[in-house]
Amino acid sequence: MKEHQKEAKRKNMFLSTLNAPCIELSGNRELLIEGSKGVLEYATDSVRINTGGMIVNVAGRELNLRCISDSALIIDGFIISLSFTV
Repeated sequence: MKEHQKEAKRKNMFLSTLNAPCIELSGNRELLIEGSKGVLEYATDSVRINTGGMIVNVAGRELNLRCISDSALIIDGFIISLSFTV
């Protein structure tokens, strides 16, 4: 296994023991959240995601839930801010 794959696997195991989501932001255009427990609110300017231990609040313009599964989702659009509520 390549070194970066090993590091990613270690990081995911560490985050899963903390019950923390893995959040990856690509610029201000795409957000991946692994560890999602459900969508609480969805509008083109605001998305709220339950991750179990916290709520992830995404504000922006033209936000879109591009991909959603049992435990992960991708939000795209123009992301203005992220905030977390514990």
